[in-house]
Formats: sequence, C-alpha cells, structure tokens
Amino acid sequence: MSLAVCLQSHGLSQHLKQGLQALGKHTTCVEMRNRKATASVDLDTALQTSAPNAPRWDYGIEAMEGSQFTCVWIEVHPATSSEVKTVLEKLRWLRGWLSQSSTCRALTHQFYWVATAAGVRIDTARQRQLATAGLKMPKRRVSL
Repeated sequence: MSLAVCLQSHGLSQHLKQGLQALGKHTTCVEMRNRKATASVDLDTALQTSAPNAPRWDYGIEAMEGSQFTCVWIEVHPATSSEVKTVLEKLRWLRGWLSQSSTCRALTHQFYWVATAAGVRIDTARQRQLATAGLKMPKRRVSL
C-alpha cells in the first residue's frame, strides 16, 4: 500500500503529484538519499476547502526503498519555542486525519518538521515536548 491508496480513501487522489512536485518551492528542503520519492501531495492545499479551520499539515511524500513504501509527512514552519505548540497541534490533527481511514492506518508513517529560513531556536523544555510526541527536532533539510 502507498500514499496514493491513503489519499484515495479520503477522496483526494486528484491531488497526488509525481515525485516531489507537490512540494513546489519546498522541494529543496528534502534530500532523497536511500529512497525514491514516487509521489507527493500538498495536503494543506488539498484540504483547504473541506477543512478550512483545521491545523493542516503541509506535505506528504510516498518514499520507496526497495519494495517498501513509507509515507513521509513534512511540515515547513518556523522553528522557535513559541511555535512548538502549533506544530504539535498540527501533528495531532494529522494523526487523527490518518486514523480516520483503515487504509492509512495500515501504512508506515514518518513525521518531520522542516525549519524555515530563520533557523532553529527551541528551548530544552519544548525539545522534550517534541520528543514525547514522537517528533524529532526540526532541521533546515530532511535527508531520507
């Protein structure tokens, strides 16, 4: 199973793009090393009409290593202590959205926070909050 099947279960197949195309200008934030990006989605835009007030996550990538698919979810957001709460709300929302579909629940998911140009400035207490939520510290670029 793959990201395409997950999106289909939510009625969003038309938003699937080839490779990293859905990331637009944020394509440079992701480096594909050991995996191949077979498809991507701009989830924020795809759900803008149906969930306008939801704290939507930005992007999903279908990453393939050998014959194994992983759904990689990328949030591009300022990486400061004051923004940790917002990103964690977005992560909770995304996990809830994924859990609405048995197809999506069956997939392997990885979650990443990509820091915007301002860099990373997160205090220790909020670093612990991220770790507790299963989200690694943000980076300027994600290597997959």
